[in-house]
Amino acid sequence: MLFGLGYVKEWTNKDIIVGIIFFCCYLFSTRHRILLITLLVSFSVLAFYFPTGVIYGKPTADILNPLLQTNKLEIIGYLLAVKYQILLSIIFICIQFFIYFLAKNKFHKNKISTCIIFMFVYLTSLFGISVNHNRINDGAFIRNIIISYKSIEKRNTDFKTNIGNNKNIKVSKIDAGDDTELHVVIIGESVRRDYMSVYGYPIQTTPFLNTAKGIFIDGLVSVAPNTEQSLTRTLFKTAPSTNKIDWGANVVSLANKAGYETYWISNQGKEEYGDDIIFSLSKLTKQNYFFKQGNFISNDSDDDEMLPIFSKVISSDTNSSKVIFIHMMGSHEPACSRLGAFKPNFELYNEASCYAATIAKLDLFIKKITDIMKGRKYKLMYFSDHGLSVEKKRIFHDAGLYEAYQVPLFYLDSNIKQHIYIKKVISSLNLLDIYSNFINIKTNITNEDFSFQKVSLLNDNPDPIIYWQKYKHISELDKRQYPIKNIGFNSTESKNILEIQNNYTFSDKCFSYIDYVGGSYPFSPIYKIYGWAATTTSHRPLNGIVGSFIIDNNKILFIEGERIERTNVRDDFKLPKNQNANYGIESILEKKYIKKHINGTEKYYFGYKNELNNYIICNKL
Repeated sequence: MLFGLGYVKEWTNKDIIVGIIFFCCYLFSTRHRILLITLLVSFSVLAFYFPTGVIYGKPTADILNPLLQTNKLEIIGYLLAVKYQILLSIIFICIQFFIYFLAKNKFHKNKISTCIIFMFVYLTSLFGISVNHNRINDGAFIRNIIISYKSIEKRNTDFKTNIGNNKNIKVSKIDAGDDTELHVVIIGESVRRDYMSVYGYPIQTTPFLNTAKGIFIDGLVSVAPNTEQSLTRTLFKTAPSTNKIDWGANVVSLANKAGYETYWISNQGKEEYGDDIIFSLSKLTKQNYFFKQGNFISNDSDDDEMLPIFSKVISSDTNSSKVIFIHMMGSHEPACSRLGAFKPNFELYNEASCYAATIAKLDLFIKKITDIMKGRKYKLMYFSDHGLSVEKKRIFHDAGLYEAYQVPLFYLDSNIKQHIYIKKVISSLNLLDIYSNFINIKTNITNEDFSFQKVSLLNDNPDPIIYWQKYKHISELDKRQYPIKNIGFNSTESKNILEIQNNYTFSDKCFSYIDYVGGSYPFSPIYKIYGWAATTTSHRPLNGIVGSFIIDNNKILFIEGERIERTNVRDDFKLPKNQNANYGIESILEKKYIKKHINGTEKYYFGYKNELNNYIICNKL
């Protein structure tokens, strides 16, 4: 309980008392059936928080906010991050069943004193209790949730009240002779700096930016590891010392106050996690365009679909200079889904190569933006909200990863004649300062020392603060992840491919279904066979070494596969939720083994190799 609910994340001696309280709950509940059922059911419900508690700790407003919303921008990354910790919840619930069956024959006659003691420790475990103004279990789970929810409601009320209030902002122009027509701010999504060749990545992911005329800053540290927490502290004036955000002082309010025409073009949804804030911010502009009316998966619009709108906006006949915000989908996971028709100049073999390809697509997007503005006087700044954990087989948000905070920042200008590279550590908390100089204004709320032109004169900020549940220094993160430079196909990823001679059997004791045979990744020469298999009588996953069989003209190939969890198959069999659900089988192989069989699935089977090294081929549905 202590581990799963996040008490041990920041362990104190008081948590020993909490452990004793949990133990007393079990001890006194076993005296009566109703008390025990009440305890086991409620504690089993708490177990659904365990994956979050193990990774992030006790519930806070920052954790509760995304968990209260479904199908939101960060939810896929969250599910990937807690993939294995979900087993802890399952094990704990099984233990609750075991406790009940262990105690059910030992119930005693109910005593009022037992009930009173149980209710006291039970309520203390969930809500805490105050005795002479001293709290017992101050970090009680339900109490934390109530406090966090109230904090979220208070913030939302404060935001809605002050979002358009810029009356206290004083603005003046820095250079009265600046005749820049277009100021373009591109907000990137999930882009890590170390995957861009302009910053040293060995694969050419940014051929345009490698030589583009502008200022490239190597050292921007994102303030937070996800979109909502990052952009609310980047696009709005933030006071870390008090953890306060001035909702009226933001990038749009500054531009409006300075007399610019403002526009917002977004390929993210109106109903995203955090976009109640970002969407409300966009409504302060003269015009806003959203390609997704629902959440970010409500349609498959590509970032390139923003280009015609951008072209239309800059061509509109007005007398005022424009500030145009472009919010991309960029490299958000699943990365392969972001590519659309874009084909990079390297092969895609895994999730990491798809992620690198999204960077190459970003590079081309920036080039297209500058081509549209050719002949106009423009300034362009780009930054990303945060990075991601990038592994060969999965990409996800990881708040504890150092590289998740290392993001790009660069500036292009129609008047700059050289490519300038500056290594300087800067916090994204200062982006509003840089932005105000970018749009040629000085204000009473920003620092004039921060600008692209003066950045080399700044002192390094070697240990900037970041925000995840609380402000802390980035040096407190000890998890590191260097970029994957070998994103090609490794022959060991394709498991053993063997031609089977005589030691095989077609069996009706198991059956299978082929879901898919085809390309593993967009434009990839690596293919996969994907589906599931189960035993015929007990409907259990197969034993032994699972894999796929290709059968053609008396020639049989066996391709060792990987087990994949398929809870939908288990649920269709109406089996208990705590049962093993590794029905899925995925075999990865080179195209040469499969290309002549690609039409249909009649030549493909699933099966396994048993302990006697015999190959069992399952019947197909």
